[in-house]
Amino acid sequence: MENFSEFDLKGTAPQRNFSDIIGHAFNNYMKIIGWSILVTLLTFVVSILISSLTGPLVGYNALESQAEMEELMKDGSFADGSIVTRMFQIPGYLESMLLSGVLGLLMYPVYAGYVYAMHRANTGQTVSLSDFFIGFRQNALQYIVYGLIMGIAVMIGFMLCVLPVFFIIPFFFLGIPFILFENASGIDALKKSFSTGGSNYGTMLAVSFISIIITIAGIILCGIGILLTAPFFYAAMYSAYCAYIGVPREIQNPSH
Repeated sequence: MENFSEFDLKGTAPQRNFSDIIGHAFNNYMKIIGWSILVTLLTFVVSILISSLTGPLVGYNALESQAEMEELMKDGSFADGSIVTRMFQIPGYLESMLLSGVLGLLMYPVYAGYVYAMHRANTGQTVSLSDFFIGFRQNALQYIVYGLIMGIAVMIGFMLCVLPVFFIIPFFFLGIPFILFENASGIDALKKSFSTGGSNYGTMLAVSFISIIITIAGIILCGIGILLTAPFFYAAMYSAYCAYIGVPREIQNPSH
């Protein structure tokens, strides 16, 4: 649970428009870019280690699976969709995906750390590595619940030809800040995020869409670029929260 301390903050809040929110997010992100890249790299390494362990645990061989997928793509199976069916027939593939998903949910609270670090940068406070892990010390279960609900919604969006994902993200965009700054439960955060996102859908759609595009651009840049671009999504998330809700009250981080 968070402990709030009341004092005057010097943080800024952008106007409720696309350009102001993105500009505000960029300014905050640049203040902590070094920390953000480090944490993203650490998270990436942990994810790789988890993936390498979960496969053998359920009898899944990633190298063999990749070779088989390449063969299916060569003979045109990708076009008719049979590649998806074949992938799920590979021993251990489904189990590995499910286990990776569970472990991924357990990592979900780290995203709150990016938002919290943006807040500290915005209010002129010193940012440290421990700030990025506040989500594991406070309300961790609520982030996991929220991540599960959002993950299901995104999965359904991908099943509907990917494009719907972009249109549902605005409804989920502010969930993490609501849990972090208002001590909301995962369900309450979902309701508040839906309400704010729905009432300001055009701007929220534009902000979340550009944030996703920036992240995708990092993947295109030889993959390694995602270390630089991925955290911007959470900078935009924080700035949008400040625009529509206001600069939040300060959270007393137990590690400080």
